[in-house]
Amino acid sequence: MAKKSRTIPPVFSAACAALILFSAGCGDGSPISEARNYVYRSDVFYKRAAVIYRSIKGPQARLELGSLYFSRGEYEQASAELSGLDFPEAQRMLAMSYFRSGDFTGALEIFKKNPGGDGEYLYYYGRTCEKLNLFDDALSVYRKIKSGKFSALASERIESIVKSSGPGTAGGEMRALISSSGGQAEYPEAGALILFARESVEITPDNREVSDCHYAVKILNQRGKEDFSEAKIEYDSTYEKVELGFARVIKPDGSMVEVGGRHLRDVSKYLNFPLYSNARVLIISFPELGEGAVIEYKFRIVRSELLAGKEFVFHYPVQSSEPILNADFSLRFPSGREAGIKLLNEKFNDFGARLAPSVERDKDFTVYRWSFRSVPQIIPEPQMPPAAEINPSILISSFSSWRDIYDWWDSLSRDKIASDGPVRRKVKELLHKCRSEEERARAIYNYCAGQIRYVAVEYGRAGYEPHNAGDIFRNKYGDCKDQAVLLVTMLREAGLKAWPVLIPTQDTYNLNPDFPAVIFDHCIAAVELSGGLVFMDPTAETCSFGDLPTGDQARRVLIFRPEGYEIAETPLFPPGHNLLVQELKIFPQKQYAISALRKVTAGGVYGQGQRYWLQYTQPDMIKQSLTQRIQEIAVGAELEGYDISGLANLDLPVVLSYSFRGGDYFIPAGDLRILPGMAYADTSLTAREKRIYDIEFDMLDRRESVQEIVLPAGWKIRYLPGSFSEESPWLRVDVEYSVKGNSLVFRQRTEIKRRRISAAEYENFREFSRRLALKTKERVVLEKEKR
Repeated sequence: MAKKSRTIPPVFSAACAALILFSAGCGDGSPISEARNYVYRSDVFYKRAAVIYRSIKGPQARLELGSLYFSRGEYEQASAELSGLDFPEAQRMLAMSYFRSGDFTGALEIFKKNPGGDGEYLYYYGRTCEKLNLFDDALSVYRKIKSGKFSALASERIESIVKSSGPGTAGGEMRALISSSGGQAEYPEAGALILFARESVEITPDNREVSDCHYAVKILNQRGKEDFSEAKIEYDSTYEKVELGFARVIKPDGSMVEVGGRHLRDVSKYLNFPLYSNARVLIISFPELGEGAVIEYKFRIVRSELLAGKEFVFHYPVQSSEPILNADFSLRFPSGREAGIKLLNEKFNDFGARLAPSVERDKDFTVYRWSFRSVPQIIPEPQMPPAAEINPSILISSFSSWRDIYDWWDSLSRDKIASDGPVRRKVKELLHKCRSEEERARAIYNYCAGQIRYVAVEYGRAGYEPHNAGDIFRNKYGDCKDQAVLLVTMLREAGLKAWPVLIPTQDTYNLNPDFPAVIFDHCIAAVELSGGLVFMDPTAETCSFGDLPTGDQARRVLIFRPEGYEIAETPLFPPGHNLLVQELKIFPQKQYAISALRKVTAGGVYGQGQRYWLQYTQPDMIKQSLTQRIQEIAVGAELEGYDISGLANLDLPVVLSYSFRGGDYFIPAGDLRILPGMAYADTSLTAREKRIYDIEFDMLDRRESVQEIVLPAGWKIRYLPGSFSEESPWLRVDVEYSVKGNSLVFRQRTEIKRRRISAAEYENFREFSRRLALKTKERVVLEKEKR
């Protein structure tokens, strides 16, 4: 009787045939060939065994298949097979598989159900607890390991976690530095004192970047403790690795507290957004920190890939929000490469820092060095310019041209700007009723701004390469470069000319046309319409088409056209663009009470802010806020209701209307009645006698206030302040009082004409503000009509 042969699954037929060839002597007979033969045969037998196990039903087959996967390091497959099996060995391997595949929560659940085991099992139980920041549980588990090779490993983990005050004290050099550094009396404005900041960067010949940082900070008061109780080291896990050398607290008596594992957290910055899981932060929490203590920590960041493969850009701000006693920075790069240097904000270097580097060269490397001593802190002033415009800084770039920067980022982004089926269908749907190019652009922008969730990742923090437009469309979230890529893709699909734009916002250094450097912190888009170029920021979800957030305005940008780059400047919108109009009509009631209607119409940046507040504030909180505001008009005022229009439509202004009632509006003064002040002048910016820094307004704007007060029956105006206009290079204020029938009408228009008031102009501006304030203090006075 013929024997029935086993059928070989098709997927393995070719592999088995190849195995026969190997077995038949195919190869050169060398030891390496023999080794390869065994590796290949083991792989084929492994796959064959897995197929047979899967064909067998029952828990024993699943256990052995799971064990096979586990032995081969296929932990996710092992978990799938072992899950639900009650065998002790299955539970052991399942817990270990979860741990090794990064599912620490799943591993902990199994470990807790089966808390006993050998040294290896307990060791990984403890490691799981550490990964989940359960350090006390980890210590308890590690201490159960009494012998074997895992006992030594457990002891190391215990030592790593339980670093604490010990007999060690700070070295003589550190003690001398701390004792000679001074304290709150010498630095009355400081919260902490930076004893030293030692930073060095090396660009290696194989195009890696190695950064070493060593800091020591003395805590002077509670504010300093709050600011420096944690150190956060951000990095991109795709290309960067952080190596913490040490971290410790040196107490005022010289004893040291080492930072152990329980005080370290390595976490994702954007936990809820898997696309940006590479953006991570190592958080060091300093224990036993108090006034007079010093934190000291040292770390290294190794980056495996440079910009464009071989380029680098650094910016070094000299000052800080706290005084710096000693700061050293060096940059070392291979000889034959060039690095340009640009000095910024030199006029604020009134403390004599030498901003030019000392240069050392040999046949292998060029080294730039800077050393700074006794650097004063930046003392904040109201409405001062951002630090990027006032802090003396050093900008370093190896890029030789803007074309090089264009070629680099264009290569990262060009193929991402591509439509797929879902994107094309959405564009077709959005354009159904659009007739003009502007209507098409507006409809697509409104969709991207309103429906694609913004993940606030600063440009470069999670890599420079955007994701595919189709992926962003499906996920419905993205960072700035992703949202810009999707917007440009959809605009091009609609037949429009559109491009991504890299922009340094107001909080960073502006683009210098003569100094190519990657200093951008944001990405937006531009579209060409018949009226010219329109810049769009889809991350600003409450910003209308044609408008921009204040941080995007008046900035030099890099436009990525298909044929090459263009350096352009975003607009600074005129005062009338950012318009806030408040209209109030007051009707007298019995005694001194009133009823009132108020309407607030907001456009431009005011519209962005009002739209955001109304969209993301609970109705009850809106009522509470409005109730608080109307107390300024009438004592004990009660809100009757409110209405919002234009909120959901970015093409319309946001209008908030509300009605209220209140008492004691007409203030009695004997036989007279005095009305609350109507004119207003903000003098908060002129409280200081002198300023170091300019005053910088967020925007140019115009605010209009219109009040109509119906006079109570039997009363007339005894004193009406005079109308006036005051104008300066910076502001224009027009105030008008008039009588219309039985109503008093008040109008005020305040317009910011210039965004910046220089420190040299401050005294004149201060005098203008005082003069204006005096004129706005006058009140309307009523008296009874004579019968």
